[in-house]
Amino acid sequence: MIRSLSRPQLVVDAAVAVIAVLSRSVLGYDSAVVFWVTVGMAGAVFLRRLSPGLALALAWCTVAVQLWASLPPDIANAAVLPVLYATAAYGSRPVRWLGLASVPVGALTATVYVLYLQSSGLTGFVDLVLQVRTGEAFQRGAPGVIGFVSAVALFGLSWVLGLLVATWRTAREGRSALRSAAAEQAEARREVAVEQERTRIARDMHDVVAHSLAVVIAQADGGRYARAANPEAADDAFRTIANTARSALADVRVLLGQLRSNPDSASGGDGTSAPVMAAPQPTLADLDRLVDQFRASGLTVERSESGPAAQLGAGHQLVIYRIVQESLTNVLRHGDAARTVAVGFSWQDDALTVTIDSGLLVPRDTGAAPNGHGIDGMRERAVLAGGSFAASEIGDRFVVCLTLPPLTAAPPLCREAVSE
Repeated sequence: MIRSLSRPQLVVDAAVAVIAVLSRSVLGYDSAVVFWVTVGMAGAVFLRRLSPGLALALAWCTVAVQLWASLPPDIANAAVLPVLYATAAYGSRPVRWLGLASVPVGALTATVYVLYLQSSGLTGFVDLVLQVRTGEAFQRGAPGVIGFVSAVALFGLSWVLGLLVATWRTAREGRSALRSAAAEQAEARREVAVEQERTRIARDMHDVVAHSLAVVIAQADGGRYARAANPEAADDAFRTIANTARSALADVRVLLGQLRSNPDSASGGDGTSAPVMAAPQPTLADLDRLVDQFRASGLTVERSESGPAAQLGAGHQLVIYRIVQESLTNVLRHGDAARTVAVGFSWQDDALTVTIDSGLLVPRDTGAAPNGHGIDGMRERAVLAGGSFAASEIGDRFVVCLTLPPLTAAPPLCREAVSE
């Protein structure tokens, strides 16, 4: 296996190999075989990071040539130490285990060669076999054991150091991967939060603009018709238009301020983002004012409550307000404004059911809301608040039903609306 190395790494390894050959030349080469043994070991050093398996094979081949030529141990043999280190530090699993196996085999080879094939003047393994048969070889048993253990310790230390480096590198890469994964998760959570905030702002923008424009249009038409016969009614209509427009403008400014993401534009260029002050969110206490606005626009709205009222959180109150607002706006835009709109609150022990019952001018398919926001937006609000939502035509009526929190069995009107 050939590993990918950077150009500086290749240059450094090549320079080390060349320096090794040149340094050995200072001692001189007794024969061409000595020169090629040095070149072979230098080549193994060059290949140790590029291909640890190939470097190990080249080192063994070079040692075999050295043994075949009966050459004495040479300083070039020290190259086996970085090669063994590289097999553990950079090699694959098979190469790593081959490097480990080379530790005792190499130690045994070096011990036998040094003690029995060089120091005694023997020139071949046949003579060593004869010494073993006669018992002469065992006279040097203690030095052989010491030499073997020393060689194993030296070679094994190089291999273990490489394994420690590989383990440290793997742990570092694992920590880096964990940090990257955590950063990606944080970015994903941020994107989800941003998308949820955009969806919320889009719903609020739709509710504010649709409601305000519906009231403005209704009041403008009424004021135009009543101007000649009843100037005071026209003045009231224009006053309602102005108040509605001002309120809508304030709400839109808040929503647009929440959308600003450029620190310079938000802070005047000093690099710090100025906080956007959010307007107070409407609650159930604001429903009377909302109903009065629609009554002033020509709708007949009757509000009724049954059961003891319970305390609701601000989030649930906002959901109820927005759904009532959207439903009344749809009546003003699409329904029969001449018929009474019934807004009912049914308080129960574990839930509140809100129904908006209005008349229809022409029966229509309610599978999709106008502009894709109305019904879908109300349903999303109800689900996010942990409630249930239903909207359907029942004869010539259109019924919207909201239940907070969800019940195991919906009230009759909700069941009827869902089944239609």
